[in-house]
Amino acid sequence: MKKTFFSVLAGALAGGIIASMLTLGITGNISLPATEKLQNVQSVSFENQGITALTTENGKREALAVEEIAKRVGPSVVGISCKVVTRTYFGQQTAESIGSGIIIKNEGYIVTNYHVIEGASTITVKLTSGNQYTATVIGGDEKTDIAVIKINANEELKTAIIGDSDSIEVGELAVAIGNPLANELFGTVTAGVISGVNRTMTVGQREMNLIQTDAAISPGNSGGALINKYGEVIGINSVKLVDDAAEGLGFAIPMNEAVPIVQDLTTYGYVKGRPMIGVSVVEITKEIAYYNNLPAESGLYIMSVTDGSGAYKAGLTRGDIIIKFDGTPVTTSTEMNKIRDKHKAGDRVTVTFLRNGQQKNVSITLTEDMSGRKN
Repeated sequence: MKKTFFSVLAGALAGGIIASMLTLGITGNISLPATEKLQNVQSVSFENQGITALTTENGKREALAVEEIAKRVGPSVVGISCKVVTRTYFGQQTAESIGSGIIIKNEGYIVTNYHVIEGASTITVKLTSGNQYTATVIGGDEKTDIAVIKINANEELKTAIIGDSDSIEVGELAVAIGNPLANELFGTVTAGVISGVNRTMTVGQREMNLIQTDAAISPGNSGGALINKYGEVIGINSVKLVDDAAEGLGFAIPMNEAVPIVQDLTTYGYVKGRPMIGVSVVEITKEIAYYNNLPAESGLYIMSVTDGSGAYKAGLTRGDIIIKFDGTPVTTSTEMNKIRDKHKAGDRVTVTFLRNGQQKNVSITLTEDMSGRKN
C-alpha cells in the first residue's frame, strides 16, 4: 500500500487545466434545506479577538444551505500565487505555486499555511472581485504551519466569521472553499461532512492535531477555509492523505488552535514565549556512526549552534553529541523537541553530551524563539 501525507499546496504549478477539470461548484450529495435569510449578522473576527457564533437578531443560530454558505464566506477566501526563485547549477530557476487564504481583518490581514508562502520572493493575492494585490509577510510559524500576510487593498474587504472548532461533531456538514490547482478554479466550493476530530497526524517533521473531512481538498486548497453549517470558519485546510486504497481524506487545522498563533503573528510577527535550544542536529544511526567514526551510542550530532542562544552561551559546539535532554535519553530530534516544548523561554535545562568520547553535563537557559518574525 502506498500511503503519503502531503501538504495540499503540493507544488501546484500555474498552467493549463484540461477542460474536463473545469467543473466548478459543489461536489458530493450534502445539502441542507434553505433557511430564512439571516439578519443583523454579528460578524466578529480577529478585530475583537473572539470566537463567536453566527446569530440572527433573535439570538438563535440557524443552519445554512451550502449555496448560502458559499455566498457569505466566498468573498472572505482569497487565491494566493507565489513565485519562488532558486539558484541551481543551471542558473536561476523560477517556479509558481498556488494556495489559498482567509481574510481575518479588514485592514488586509490574511491567514494561510506557512508552506504556501515559504521561500516566496513575491506573493500575489486575488480577491473574488477579480482584483489582485501584492502581499507582504507579517509572520510565519513553521511548527503549526500557519502564516499571516497583508495586502493594502483599495476596496472593502469582507472578513471571515470565526467559529468554535471544539463544538463540531462527527457527521455534521463541512464546506471547503479554496483555490485548487490553478487560478482558473479560483473560489471552488466543495461539501462533505466532518469525518473525525482530534486526529493526531505526523506531517513532515511536525505532529499536528487536525480535523478530518471528506470535503474534496486538492493541491492549492492549502490555507483555504473549512466551514461549518452556520457559515463560520472552523478550520484552515492544510493536508490530505494520498493512498492507493483510500479517498476523501482531507485535514484542516482547528481554528481554536490557530487563533492564538494568528494573534501572535499579527501582533508580534512570531509566536511569543516559545522556547528555543539553539542547535541544529542530525540523528545518529549505526550507519552514520560507522562511516563518520562516531561513538556507537545513539544521540543527536550538533551540526551548528545559533549565536546568542542558550546553547551558544553554555559552550555547546558543532561535533558535540547530545545523549540526554533534561535528564531524559534522546535519540531523535522529535523526542528532544517534545521535552523542550514542556518548558517556556527562560527555563533552565540540563544537557548531557559527548565531546571527544567524554560525557559532560551543562545547564542551558532556553531563549525565546523569534525565528518566524518578518516585520
